[in-house]
Amino acid sequence: MTTRRFPILTMGLVSTLIGLHWLVVDQTRFYFSAADVFKGEAWRLVSGHFMHADLQHLWWNCLGLAVLGTLLEYRSRTTLLVALGVGIVSVNALLLTPFSQLDYYCGLSGVLNTLLLVALWLEWKATRSWLIIVLSGGVILKTLVEVSQGVSIMTHISWPPYAWSHVAGMIGGLFVIWMLPVLCTGYRSPTLCGKIMD
Repeated sequence: MTTRRFPILTMGLVSTLIGLHWLVVDQTRFYFSAADVFKGEAWRLVSGHFMHADLQHLWWNCLGLAVLGTLLEYRSRTTLLVALGVGIVSVNALLLTPFSQLDYYCGLSGVLNTLLLVALWLEWKATRSWLIIVLSGGVILKTLVEVSQGVSIMTHISWPPYAWSHVAGMIGGLFVIWMLPVLCTGYRSPTLCGKIMD
């Protein structure tokens, strides 16, 4: 029997997103900016992902984090933290290259794609449901449309979307999936590890 614990980490992260949006007066000091990172403002590597352009941007990212974070946290807080960390590093790796050509970036959607891929993988390993395959195909199709058209399908925020961050997040998700068996070696949940290793 599995006991579902309250997703305190996820709710703490959602509260942080909301608090930062309402409490930080000059948000531009926390947006990701490659130029400013190279000048020594390293905090932007993390803070940029937790800042949002407007209320709609905040709402969608909070909703995504609440759902995906809870799914991952029910299985393992370690997996959630690893997915968040790898997602941030993966999106930053893209944003620090000349390819991105962005002055500023903010939002968690790129990182949420890391969490999404890991959550889908874990659900697939646990259930082998065809629905997971359909959802995964839909996610990939949505990302391809957004990248090719330069639009956001689900949201319309005050900034132009940057769908390549979603691709970077998915690459991060693939990396986490690849390293899950390594994480599982010292894992405390034999049931989940058995499903990962099958």
